[in-house]
Amino acid sequence: INALGKDELLNLPENLENINISGGEPFLRTDLPELIGAIKTRCPKAKVIISTNGFATDAVLGQMEKILKTMPEIGVAVSLDGVSEKHDQIRGIPGGFEKATATLKGLQKMGATNLRIGFTLGDYNTEELEKMYDFADQLGIQMTLAVVHSSENYFSKDNAIKNKEVILEKLDWLMKKELGSFDLKRWARAYFAYGLKYFVQSGKRILPDYSGILNVFIDPLGDIYASDVSTTPIGKLDKTGMKISHKKDSHESWMICTARTAIKKHWFKAGFWIVKNKLYSSYENLTNK
Repeated sequence: INALGKDELLNLPENLENINISGGEPFLRTDLPELIGAIKTRCPKAKVIISTNGFATDAVLGQMEKILKTMPEIGVAVSLDGVSEKHDQIRGIPGGFEKATATLKGLQKMGATNLRIGFTLGDYNTEELEKMYDFADQLGIQMTLAVVHSSENYFSKDNAIKNKEVILEKLDWLMKKELGSFDLKRWARAYFAYGLKYFVQSGKRILPDYSGILNVFIDPLGDIYASDVSTTPIGKLDKTGMKISHKKDSHESWMICTARTAIKKHWFKAGFWIVKNKLYSSYENLTNK
C-alpha cells in the first residue's frame, strides 16, 4: 500500500493553519517523526494535532520524545469514551482507560503542554460527559467534544442519535459550564457546543460549510475529500503535487475540523452569541444565589 510519506507531505499548501493527523493509529507509523518534520518544513505556521487512542503508551512516548524536539508546541488528543470501565467496555479493550491515562500522564511528565482529551458523545455514553469533563479538569488538560456522525467513508454509515433529549440536556450543561469560566477558549467551546446542539436537533449547521474550499480531508492513500463525512474524492495528493478537481461534495456535519473555519470566517456572529449568552449566564448565576 502506497501510504502518504514525506515526499507527498512536502506538496501540502504552505499556508495551512491547522493540521489534524488522525488514523487508524498514527503512532504505529515508525516514520511519524520524519512526517512531522516534513510538515514543519512545508507548513511552518500550521498548528498540528495528533489524534491517538493512547493504547500503545511506549510507542507514543518514544515517538513524541523525537517529535517534541522538532515541534515542541505540537498537540496530542487522546480519545476517551468514558471513565474507567465504561471506556474499556465501549472500545472492547480491557485496561484501555488505564493505558490511555498512562499515555496522557507520560506526555505531561515529558513536558508536552498542548494535550487534550477527545470525547465523542453518543447514545452509548451520555452519562459520561460530565465525568469526562471533571476528569480532564483534574488532569489540567482540555477536553474537546464531538457527537457521532454517519458516513459511508470514514465513519460507520449506521451511526445515529436516538435519545436526542438527553444529549441536548448534556450539551446545555456543558454550555453553562464553559460560559461560567473566565477563559476565552472555553467560551468558544460553548459556541461550538451550541452548534452541536443545533446539529443534533435539526441535522443542519448554524454556519455555512466551507469544506472543500477552506478545509479538506486527506486519507492515508492521498485521496482528497471535502470532509471526512464526504463519500466522493475531489482530488489527490501525491509526489507530483496536490490537485483538486472540484470543491464541493460534502454532507452536513458539525465537527471542529469543519466548524473552525466557519467560526473564524463568521467571528462577529459567534462573538455576539458568546457575549449575549455570557451576560445571560452571569445574570442567571446572580439571580440564583
